[in-house]
Amino acid sequence: MSLLEVREVSVRFGGHMALQDVSLGVEPSKIVGLIGPNGAGKTTVFNVITGLQEPLRGRVLINGIDVTSFAPHDRAQRGMARTFQRLELFGSLTARENLMVAAEIRRTWGQHTIPAEERVESAIDLLGMHEFIDKRADVLTTGQARLVELGRALVTRPKVLLLDEPASGLDASETEYFAGILQGLARAGMGILLVEHDVPLVMKICHDIYVLDFGKVIAHGIPEQIQQDQRVIDAYLGSGSGVPA
Repeated sequence: MSLLEVREVSVRFGGHMALQDVSLGVEPSKIVGLIGPNGAGKTTVFNVITGLQEPLRGRVLINGIDVTSFAPHDRAQRGMARTFQRLELFGSLTARENLMVAAEIRRTWGQHTIPAEERVESAIDLLGMHEFIDKRADVLTTGQARLVELGRALVTRPKVLLLDEPASGLDASETEYFAGILQGLARAGMGILLVEHDVPLVMKICHDIYVLDFGKVIAHGIPEQIQQDQRVIDAYLGSGSGVPA
């Protein structure tokens, strides 16, 4: 069973169909890419999945349960976590305190036996944040802030993780480090849905890729298939994408 299923979701903004019958799935231990040009509807898909946008039609399922009518916090309680394209940290708090806020909120759900402090320390160790964990978030580098944002999601112990352009603003070494972390999370059983414009990163770490264009899924397959799909090349990758065939 898929951890996450999106079934024939459509969204209309006025007279514009932002999404048209979009379907996708994320299984345990898989990193799934969602790529496409700017304005293709990728963030709208995330908003529907997390309950921030009501669909015109279609369904969202988590672990086989239809959550289409559920509020965002109810979906989070069922094992979903998300990061945003734009960094959304509490700047006046330290990196550790940012993680503690999320861990304490998770504790109030009353469904977790692992203490908040233990979940925070586990995330710090996993992500290698010891060097800057007690610095205020507003003085962190972009790469460090991205790790804090990921850590804040991980302390809720999600089963499926949605990442909206997590490599944005990272240099090559930071991107490589981040890729290794995501691969480790997948090996541990987590399902990951990744929106990202760093095409080489997507092709390297994703097991499965969906391509959106004008609100429609125009291709779906493993990286090798996507790289060779003429529709994807024309709409997004281009002949000079630099992605190895």
